[in-house]
Formats: sequence, structure tokens, C-alpha cells
Amino acid sequence: MAWGKGKKDEKGTAEKDAAASQDKMTDAAGDAGTPRSAGKATRDGAAQAASRAAGAVAGAASGAAGAAAGAARGAGKGIAAGFTALRDVRDASRQHSSAKSQMESTEKTLEAQRAALDHRVSIEEGYQDIVAAQTAALADAQKREADAVQYAARLSHELRDLEAGLAKMRAEDEQALRPYKQLAESSKGRADDATRTVAEAKRAVRTAEGQVKDATDRREQAIASANRALDNSKARQRKVQGELDKLLADPSAKHDAIAQVRQELAAEAAHVSAAEAAVTRSTADAQSSVDNAQTHLWTQKQSLETAQREADAMQAEAKERRGEYDHLRAQADARQKKLSDNIDRHKAEIERTNRLRDNAQTDAKKAGDLLSEAKSIHDTPQATMQLRNSIAEREQALETQRAQVEELGRAERELRRRTRATRIAVLVILAVVVVVVAVLVASMLFG
Repeated sequence: MAWGKGKKDEKGTAEKDAAASQDKMTDAAGDAGTPRSAGKATRDGAAQAASRAAGAVAGAASGAAGAAAGAARGAGKGIAAGFTALRDVRDASRQHSSAKSQMESTEKTLEAQRAALDHRVSIEEGYQDIVAAQTAALADAQKREADAVQYAARLSHELRDLEAGLAKMRAEDEQALRPYKQLAESSKGRADDATRTVAEAKRAVRTAEGQVKDATDRREQAIASANRALDNSKARQRKVQGELDKLLADPSAKHDAIAQVRQELAAEAAHVSAAEAAVTRSTADAQSSVDNAQTHLWTQKQSLETAQREADAMQAEAKERRGEYDHLRAQADARQKKLSDNIDRHKAEIERTNRLRDNAQTDAKKAGDLLSEAKSIHDTPQATMQLRNSIAEREQALETQRAQVEELGRAERELRRRTRATRIAVLVILAVVVVVVAVLVASMLFG
């Protein structure tokens, strides 16, 4: 309904300004009828000023012909009349515009008053229905507000219980899971230690393998060196034996020479025996070093296998403990999430309920405002009557203002028509004077 837009200001500010607007319109109409008489002294002064200006121009061009000075004086009179006409037209236009603005202000005020009167009449005519409808709307809004407040209070109580329950659940879960977490961390620590032991055992095996290789290389070198010494001794023995055979076959060989070669052969035979003993000794010593290195390598490999088995067992145990803890942790998280989701739903429902409460409060205020307005209008019929009287008075004033505006408009148009030739002439005269002055100044400067 139209009355629902809100309470209007029936009288308004414009009602206070009606008398002042009427006085201004009357003054404007009076001024429009006497624009020329009020400016008589100004026109005479302007004519005299224009004449003096023309005389000054003529004096500046004293070297020109007297005909130019006479033309300037005649132009001064025309300029004064033209200035007067321009001023009168401007004053008439200003008066017309001011009166029109005042009339438009009165129209706007009158329109607002009519709307306010329609509003009051519509409320008065439907007063009983309005009171019944808004009373029901107010009761409904108040009930919805009370229900929302009660529901929000219950939800808030439940929310506090849920949040306390969640905090308690988290504390209990942490306490229950702590032993499993410690077991998982201890198992992982042991598995890490076993992994480091395996790495150390692998490094020891690689070192032992290098020692076996070095011992084997040294054995081969020692045996090869002893065999070379034996071969050299046997070669020298065969050479000495060959020399002895030659001496024995030679009938002319000396007995001393044969004896000396036999001694040398005996010495080489002793060298061969020593070299053979050295080969046997070197082979035994080198093999002993290789055997010791291989024994050490075997021991390290056994240690590595043991460490690897222990590490595998520790890793399996750590994995099992971690899996057990993760499983229990996941179950606890699921329980906590379920409760946390319920808390989030309560918070969202509280927010929705608060919005319903705010909407109900807004509806209750709106219904209360409409009831108050309807009762105020119903209880003040004298205000409606005063508004009717004010509208009637303002309508009469508006008719007077319209007549005055039309009169001022006609006066302005008539004045423009009568002074059109004079206003055009002053512009022409001013242009001619400018040209004459320019010619005179040019002739003085360049003549």
C-alpha cells in the first residue's frame, strides 16, 4: 500500500516559505514594468562616459581629419543607447528567470503536499485493516524473534558441551596413544641403529676384501721372486756343470782347474738348495697371510649377515609398530573429526538462527513503525485538514505566480523585439570604432 512508504512531512519546509515566495513574485512583476525608468540616470552617465571615450579617441588621433572626430562623437551616443538596451534586456531576463524558479519551487512543494495528503487519506480510509494486519505482523515477528533467541540459546549450550567434549576426547586420545607413539619411535630408533651397523659392516667387508687382494698379490710376488732366484741358481749350476764336463773330456786339462770348477759346482748346488728352500718358505709365509686375510673376510661377512638379519628384523618391527600407531591415530582422528563436524554444524546453525532473529527484529520494527504512523494520522484529523487548507492556498498562489511568469515572459520578449535594432547597432558601432582607432594608431606609428 502507498502508506507503507513511510511517514511524510505533511506541512514541509515549502509551506513556511509560501508567503515569502509570493512577496518575491510581486516584487519581480513590479520591477519588470519599470526597467527603463529605474535606469535613466545610469543611461545618462553611460552616454556621457561613451562621449568622453569617443573624445579621448579623437584626441589621441589629433592628427586625423575633423570628420573622424565627429564620427566618433556620433558613435558615442549610439553606443550609450545600445548599452542601455543590453542592460534592460539582461535585467528583464534575470527577473523572468527568478520568477520561474520560484514558481517551480512552489510546484515541487505542492506536489509533496498532495502526496502527503493522499498518504494520510489512504491510511485513514484503511485504518482498521492496517491496524489488524500490522498487529498480526508484529505479533508474528515477535514470536519468530523469541523462537530464534530460544533456539540459539539451546544450540549455544549444546555447542559448549560439544567443544568441552572435543577437548576431553583429544586429551584422552593423546594419553592413550602416547605408549604406542613411544614404541613406534623406539623401534624406529633401533632400526636406524641397525641400519648404521649394517653400513659399518659393509665397509668392514670391503676393507677385508681389499686386504685379501693385497695378501694374494704379495704372495704371488714373493713366490715369483723366489722362483726367479731358483731358476737363476739352476741356470748357473748347469753352466758350471757344462764347463766341468768339457774339462773332464779334455786330456790336457789341468787338475787344479778341474778341482776349482768342481768347487764352484758344489757352491752352485748349495745355492740351488737354498733357493728351493726360499721358494718353499716364501710360499708358506705368503699363503699364511692370504689365509689370515680370507679368514678375516669370512668373519666380516658373517658379521654383515648377522647385522643385516637384525636390521631387517628391526625394520619389520618398526614398520609394524608404526602401522599400529598410525591405525590407532587414524581412528582417533576420525572420532575427533566427527565431533568437530558436529561443532561446525552447530556454529552454522547458530549463525542462521541469528540471521532469522535479526530479520524478525527488522519486521517487528517495520510493523511497529507502521502502526505508530497509522495511529498518529488517525488521532490527528486536524493535521489533515490543515494540510488541505495549505494545499488550497498554495494552489492559488501558484496560479498567481504562473500569471506573473507569463507576464514577465511577454515583457521580456517585447523588450527584445523593440531593442533588437539598437543592440545590433551598438555591436556594429563598436566594430567600426575599433577599426577607426586601429587605422589612426597605424597612421601615427607608420605615417
